[in-house]
Amino acid sequence: MDHLEFEEEVRTVARALWASARDDGTVNLDGVEHDGVYFTHDVVHCVEVTVSRRKDKAEHDGKKLSKAISRWTGSDGRTARGWFVTLEDPSTEQTKALQAIDRRITAISFKRFKSRLFDAYLYNQRRQQMPFGSAMHPDGRSEKLERYIPAEFEPIGERADLSPAPSFNELIERIGAGGRFCIVGDYGIGKSMTLREIYLRISQAHRDGKTLRHPVHLNLRDLWGQRSPRVALTQHAEDLGYGHPDQIIAAWRAGYVDILLDGFDEIAAPGWSSDIVELRHSRRKAVELVRNFYDQTPQRASVVVVGRRSYFDGLSELNNALFDDEPCTLLELSEFNDEQLETYLNDKRWYALPDWIPKRPLLIGYLASEKLLGGLLEPARGVSPAEGWDWLLDQISKREARIETGLDGQTIRLTIERLASVARKSPSCLGPLTYSEITEGFRFVRGREPSDDQRTILHRLPGLGSDPDFEEGTRKFIDVDLASAAQAKDVSSFIMNPFAVDLLTTRSWSGSLLQSGVEVAALQCSEAANEGAISTALSFAQRHDLDVLSADVVRIALARGISVVGSSFNVDEVVIPQMELYEDFGNLSGVSFSRCGIETLVLDGEIDGSLMPRFQDCFFETIIGRFGEEDLPANAFSGCTFGEFLDSAERNADVLRSSLPEGVRVMITILRKLYLQRGSGRAEGALVRGMEQASRALVPGCLEAIKRENLAAPIKLNGRTVWLPSRSDQKRVNAFIQAPRGSGDPLFGMGARLS
Repeated sequence: MDHLEFEEEVRTVARALWASARDDGTVNLDGVEHDGVYFTHDVVHCVEVTVSRRKDKAEHDGKKLSKAISRWTGSDGRTARGWFVTLEDPSTEQTKALQAIDRRITAISFKRFKSRLFDAYLYNQRRQQMPFGSAMHPDGRSEKLERYIPAEFEPIGERADLSPAPSFNELIERIGAGGRFCIVGDYGIGKSMTLREIYLRISQAHRDGKTLRHPVHLNLRDLWGQRSPRVALTQHAEDLGYGHPDQIIAAWRAGYVDILLDGFDEIAAPGWSSDIVELRHSRRKAVELVRNFYDQTPQRASVVVVGRRSYFDGLSELNNALFDDEPCTLLELSEFNDEQLETYLNDKRWYALPDWIPKRPLLIGYLASEKLLGGLLEPARGVSPAEGWDWLLDQISKREARIETGLDGQTIRLTIERLASVARKSPSCLGPLTYSEITEGFRFVRGREPSDDQRTILHRLPGLGSDPDFEEGTRKFIDVDLASAAQAKDVSSFIMNPFAVDLLTTRSWSGSLLQSGVEVAALQCSEAANEGAISTALSFAQRHDLDVLSADVVRIALARGISVVGSSFNVDEVVIPQMELYEDFGNLSGVSFSRCGIETLVLDGEIDGSLMPRFQDCFFETIIGRFGEEDLPANAFSGCTFGEFLDSAERNADVLRSSLPEGVRVMITILRKLYLQRGSGRAEGALVRGMEQASRALVPGCLEAIKRENLAAPIKLNGRTVWLPSRSDQKRVNAFIQAPRGSGDPLFGMGARLS
C-alpha cells in the first residue's frame, strides 16, 4: 500500500474500533492536519499514520500528537490518547523518540492496531478446536483429518461458458480479491474439506501479512432459525469461547472478515408441502441467513457458501434463494481425476483402486480406514464389490445421522432403500421421485410423518439429485452404484419372506437389478437362500405375475450357485442389465426367458448347456466370454438376436497371431478380458478360454506379474476366484495394449521372459 491507501485502511479500522466515532476522521487544528481524531464517550483518540521507519518522522508526528492530546484532555470530562500507527513494526528509535515526547502516545504496527479490533490469532486458535462442517476422518474416530488433495471445479450456471475452471490456488486468489462464491457437490465429494482448506489458506495468508482479511467459518446447521448475521456471529463466538463477539461483528462490518458458510443444505426448512411454490418458499425462508450475509458483507470482503446442489430444484432456485439472483460465481466440485487419485493412493501407500469403487474421497476413505482395500495387496483381507457396497451404504447412512441429529443411521438407510425400490418404476430405475413419494417412503419406514428437522435430510438424501429433464420438484438417483446397492434390500427380503412383499410397489418395477445389486442381494440373503427358499420365492412371484422380481431371484440363484428345481418358471418381457453364468452355477434348466432384452450376457468358463436357462426370442446387446454365435452352448437359445461379441475370435486371434513374444501376447489377452467392462471382474477360468495349451501354461505367470504390478487382484466370490481390475490403471493398460513395444511398460519384459 502507498501512504494514502494505508491512511484510509487505518481510518477504516479506527471507525470500526471506536464505533461511536464512525463519522470522525481527518481534522485540521490551527492549520495543522491530523490524520484522525475520534471522539468516544470518555476518550478522544488522536491518530497519526506513516509507512516510514525514520526517527525524524516519529519526532514530527509525536509533537503533533502531544499537542492534540493536551488540547483534548479534560474537554467535556474526557481523556485523550495518541496513536502512532506504522505499516511495519515501529523501529526502536521511533518508539524511544515518542516516549521522550509524550508517554501518552502508543507506537503500534497496523497488524497490532487491527488486532485490537479482532484478535485473529485467538479466533483461529479456538476455531481449529471445533468441527468444520461434516469434515471428519473417515474412521469417525481420529481427530486429525487427512491431507487435503486440491479439488477440481467446474463452472456452472448461465455464465459457465465465460468462466474458465479455476484451480484451487486460483480460487484462493479470487476469494482474496473479494466476491461472492457458491460451491456445490453431491455427498462425499469433499465440500466441507474444501471449505476448511480455504479457511486454512486464507488464515495463513493473514498471518503472513499477505491479506488484511481473516476468515470466519460458520457451520450453518448450528444456526437453525437465525436470520441476523449479527446474532449468528454472536452465537458463533460464544460457541467457540471467543469472549468478544462485538469484535468479530465490528471487523466484519469493516470488511476485514471473509465469511465462509458450510452446509446451506443442512438448515431445516420450516413446513412441508406437496405444492412446489410453497416448498420453495420454505427453503428460501430457511436460507435467509445466507442471503443476509450476502447483502450485508462489504464488497471488499468475500462470502463463500457450500452445500449439496440437490437441496434445490435447480440452479435458478439456488440463485434466487441464496443470492436474490445477484451475481455469484457458481462452481461444482468434481470427483478425483486420475492424478488426484494417484496422489491420494500414494499418501496411503496403496498402488491401485478396485474398479467398482467410485472416485469419491469419502467412499475411498471409508474403505481405507477399515483396511478394506487390502485386497489388492493382501487378497485374504480383500472384500468383494457386494461386501464393499453393503458396508458403504451403512457408513453413508451413519454419517448422515451424525450430520442430522434426530435420525439414526438405520432409519436413513431403510429410507434410501425404500426410495430406491420406488424409483424402479421408471425406465431408468433411478426416478424421478416426487416429494410426496419421498415423504411416503419415510412414513413407510417410520410409520409416521417426519418432523421439520427430519424433513431436512429428505431434501438432501445421499445419491439423490434434481434432473432438468424431469418435472420440477422431483428427485432422482444420480449415484447409480448407490441406487443399485439400495435396491437389493427389497429383493433379499422377499427371498427370506415372500409373503411380506409390497405387491403394489414391486409390480411397478420396469427393469431387473444391475449386477452389482444382484450381488448385494445375494450377500444379504446368503444364510437364508437355498433351493427351497428360491423355489418358494419364484412360485410366489409367478403366481402374482411379478416377472421383474422373478428375474432378480433367478439371477441371485445364479450368483450363489443354487439350483431351481421342482417346477418350471418363465420370465417374460423383462429388461435385464446383465446376466452372468459361470461354470459352477446350479441347475437352472427349468427356467426360461422369453422376449427379454438382456444388455450384457457373460459366459465365463466352460458352461454345461444342459444346466442353462432357456432363452426364447430374446435380444442380447453384448456377449462376453464367447467368440460368436457358433460358440454358444447348444439348445439354450431359440429365435434370439445377438449384438456384439466382445471376446470375438478375430479380436483375440489378431493378438495371438502377432509377432510379439508369446508371453506378451498372453498378457495382452488377459488384460483385454479384465478391462473390457467397468465394475466387473472375470472368473479365473475364463481368462484361459480360447488359448492353445502352450499359451495356457503361461497364464499363471502372467497373472502373478499383473498382480505384482497392482493391475488386478483375485478375490473369492461365491466360492470361485474372480480377478478384479484396478480402476486407477485404465490408461496404463490401454497404452500397453495399443503399443506393447513402444509403451516402455515393464509388463513387456515380464511377458517376454515368460516366453
